Amino acid sequence: MNNRKRWVRFNIVGVLGFAVQTMTLSLLVRWAGLSTGVAVTIAVLVAVSHNFLWHEYVTWPGLPRTDRLTRWVSFHVSTGVVSVLGNVGVTLLVMSATGVSVVVANIVAVALMSLVNFWVSDRVVFRQWHERT
Repeated sequence: MNNRKRWVRFNIVGVLGFAVQTMTLSLLVRWAGLSTGVAVTIAVLVAVSHNFLWHEYVTWPGLPRTDRLTRWVSFHVSTGVVSVLGNVGVTLLVMSATGVSVVVANIVAVALMSLVNFWVSDRVVFRQWHERT
């Protein structure tokens, strides 16, 4: 699959993951009363797990099942850490600089982090398994 198709699929999965992240974030802040940093962290980790499963089947299909747990850990350690740190940092920065709500600030953060996450996923997490097959 060429990178253009992979990029499109990556973004479709990302949009779905973003919906999961936004709903989770909203529930955690509004209904559970969690602080912004904790809520964003949990929401990102939920979305990262969601996205990993879809990336396995849609974005980078056909990878060996035997290595899935290793890829999942690699995905969480790389894009998960990048996403959590980037989302929390950018969300808090945008909120303090502009006064917008946590959800709006998080939309900005997700948009900025999407490029970094694609690169990390394509070059680090999934590439090594594609090169083996």
